[in-house]
Amino acid sequence: MMWNAGGWVGVSDGADVHLEQTMQIHTVTGSLLGLALILTACSSDAESTASRQSSDRSAVASAGSEPAPDNEGGPLPEGGAVSCVESYSPETLQNRAFAFDGIVVRLGPSVSDRGDDGDLDLAGITFEVREWFVGGDADEVTVDLQSVGEGTAEEDLPFQVGTRLLVSGEPRWGGAPLDSPIAWGCGFSRYYDEQTATAWRESTTK
Repeated sequence: MMWNAGGWVGVSDGADVHLEQTMQIHTVTGSLLGLALILTACSSDAESTASRQSSDRSAVASAGSEPAPDNEGGPLPEGGAVSCVESYSPETLQNRAFAFDGIVVRLGPSVSDRGDDGDLDLAGITFEVREWFVGGDADEVTVDLQSVGEGTAEEDLPFQVGTRLLVSGEPRWGGAPLDSPIAWGCGFSRYYDEQTATAWRESTTK
């Protein structure tokens, strides 16, 4: 016989009580472990979701905060019907009166319009010149750009202040290279890339 809270019981009855208590302890312990695993999994999922959301927000912010990288290259969009009197190539670039590598610093009024029916209402784009290939030597130059009309909203521009371009063209009414200069489209004015800049440099120094 042995004593427990219920009185005297046989040894076999005590063993049964002990076994039942042990099973209850294991059941409670198992439940607590299961709850801990569930809470850990939920916490891990929440952290993973928050991390993905933060990463997505960073990607969107990065995509919208910078202009196109300098190394993308390619021609500027024409922005309308443009008649190309000559196809672009590094060789035909030699026929342009001016060509430079520059960074857009501001937008202004046309520098080639004369206030008559022949006005094209293009915007005058001022550049900080990084390199002259031909036609000038000033640190800054303003030229009309065929792909941008005067009064074009900033959000509609095919570039931003700070965008680096390769620009070439002609004096609109004849004369010196930078007399009423107008930058040609049709591939003769382009987003900067190093390979094209090298081709322009080599073409204009032949």
